[in-house]
Amino acid sequence: MASYDTGYEDELFQHPVGPSFHCGICYNVVKKPVMCRHNEHLFCRACITRHLMNSQTCPSCAEPLTVNTLSQPSRTVMNLLSELKIHCKFFNRGCEKFIELGSLDRHVTDCGFAPAVCSNEGCRLEINKQDLPHHETVVCQLRRVQCYSCNDIRQEMDVVKVNLAAMSVKLKEVDEKLDINQINVKAVEANVVAKVQEQLNKQEESNRQLQADNVEMKKSLNEMTKLLGRMTQQTPHEVQTEQEHEKKGTAEADGMEREPKVVVAGGVAVGGVTLNSVEMFSLSKSTWEPLQSMKERRQVASSVVYNDQVFVTGGYCDGRAIKSMEKLSMNAVEVDQSITWENVRAELPGRMWGHCNVVCNGQLIVIGGSDVDKRGYSDSITEVSLFPPSSKVLATMPQTRWVHCLVLFGGKILILGGRKDSKYSTNLKSVLLYGIAKNECKELAPLPYPVSEMAAVKWGDDNVIIMGGVDIYNKPLNKVLIYNIKSQNSSVLPDMKYKRKGCVAAVVRDTVIVMGGVDERGNYLKSVESFRFDRFTWEELPEMKEARYLGTAVVC
Repeated sequence: MASYDTGYEDELFQHPVGPSFHCGICYNVVKKPVMCRHNEHLFCRACITRHLMNSQTCPSCAEPLTVNTLSQPSRTVMNLLSELKIHCKFFNRGCEKFIELGSLDRHVTDCGFAPAVCSNEGCRLEINKQDLPHHETVVCQLRRVQCYSCNDIRQEMDVVKVNLAAMSVKLKEVDEKLDINQINVKAVEANVVAKVQEQLNKQEESNRQLQADNVEMKKSLNEMTKLLGRMTQQTPHEVQTEQEHEKKGTAEADGMEREPKVVVAGGVAVGGVTLNSVEMFSLSKSTWEPLQSMKERRQVASSVVYNDQVFVTGGYCDGRAIKSMEKLSMNAVEVDQSITWENVRAELPGRMWGHCNVVCNGQLIVIGGSDVDKRGYSDSITEVSLFPPSSKVLATMPQTRWVHCLVLFGGKILILGGRKDSKYSTNLKSVLLYGIAKNECKELAPLPYPVSEMAAVKWGDDNVIIMGGVDIYNKPLNKVLIYNIKSQNSSVLPDMKYKRKGCVAAVVRDTVIVMGGVDERGNYLKSVESFRFDRFTWEELPEMKEARYLGTAVVC
């Protein structure tokens, strides 16, 4: 049977190889390239030969095609391919050279790291070609050795035998001492275990009492913290409306459950204009309503909800990165469209955009982003105190990243994808889990593909849903994944109706909602679609009032 070799894998090359040199069948860099006659689609000879056994058409353009009508690429294409530098075939055996593709076969023939088999009878050990002479004549235990003095060898063997006998006696003495020591250790262990168990029993009883006391203390502390937070955080407007909030909270407790609303802010509109507009969506009414505009126009900003207030942090506008924050107080039952945005005294650690943040234990945790003050991309995990303003770096990630996603799971933050820098080719598929209590990052199993500018939401206790984004070739995606943080497995969900990069998403009860972004034709989207597991399909919802790319969204 014929042997078919697919193309060279991208990871073998010294530098990324453009898509023009990839086979249209195996998607690897072409090996022994040939083309279809008219449209010059490029394939590995082995791949297209196998394809043409079952079909007589080009797999890319469907024109009639046979093995005999395949054509050779131009000299320019062949020269460019031959100049690509690739790992030696034997790099796993130790060869670290990058070889021009045109010289690869000649190098492989002469490479000192090629496998070679020892010729000494009974050995047959496989070693590197460059080490074969030394092995066969010096190292190999089965080599032929010329004997110059048998008497000298016999004398040496006698000395070795005497030394071995002496060592055997010593080893026997050591074994006896070890046996005695093991008996003593077991006796000590039994005594220690009994004492430790007794102490543990006492400690356990004490812990139970302390836990009971601790529960009561936490209740009191939480009440005091809430009171102190209101005293230090309230603006004059909040003080004025505090009683109204309390009344509406009481109404909710009496059975008036408030519907969660989706708030979308900022982003980029058609023509590249940065927005400060804000709108809110009611799923039950299927309506969008405008809210008061932010003080700053912001794109690639981040947002959180804390104490019934929407905080928007950082962002980018007209060539200027932003470190300020602003907040909007949300009414507990109805939307008060007269409430305006207020500046927050706290600021980000630098002028940042493309970052992500969450609130945990009353503190803003800021992760990654493009940091203008540091003239680069951030690998920092920073804690920002809102009241009073302060910040400190908690930890660093294994790599810089921005336009990524965060999802909070209790005291842990899941960090997904993003890019290392401004190049789409540096998209990441890595997944990190940052434990706030232990202040450490743990690398989890990666996503199936590199992606940035996507949207992600928490689903249930252990899952996150990842939607859309952009691949390493700057192509928007409509793919949807669900990732489980316990099993670290990814599963595919139905594709969205639209390809979206720079979209935002939210969850309202049992419905996942995706909004805005840019499609594969560069259109700025105001479209909205939703997904429910009981229907297992994406359905269109009413459009936003404005198209938004790289906006930010929260549920409140």
